[in-house]
Amino acid sequence: MHPSKLPAAVGFICRHAAIGFGLATLFVATLFWADPGGVAQVLQRAPEHPWPTLLLWFFCGLTLGAVQIGIAVMLQGGPPDDDDRGGGRRDMVLVPIPVTRRG
Repeated sequence: MHPSKLPAAVGFICRHAAIGFGLATLFVATLFWADPGGVAQVLQRAPEHPWPTLLLWFFCGLTLGAVQIGIAVMLQGGPPDDDDRGGGRRDMVLVPIPVTRRG
């Protein structure tokens, strides 16, 4: 039996989502270390102690994971344009279209 292998697109998304959650871990750890405005103290003294911190980490992970996936998709190499016109603004050229009238 061969182990099931994820499709390339699913692996791509999972890999970059994991990078985003890693960045969220660094962000929350930095937030606790720097303690701006006493945020870390508030989170540590919360009555449901681990839950606010876990929710902060989770939602930061969702956000940074989505950003990481978006950046990775946009930086992928795609096929080149098939026309050699390039970008930029063009002057509009009006061309008359002959129309025949019936009856």
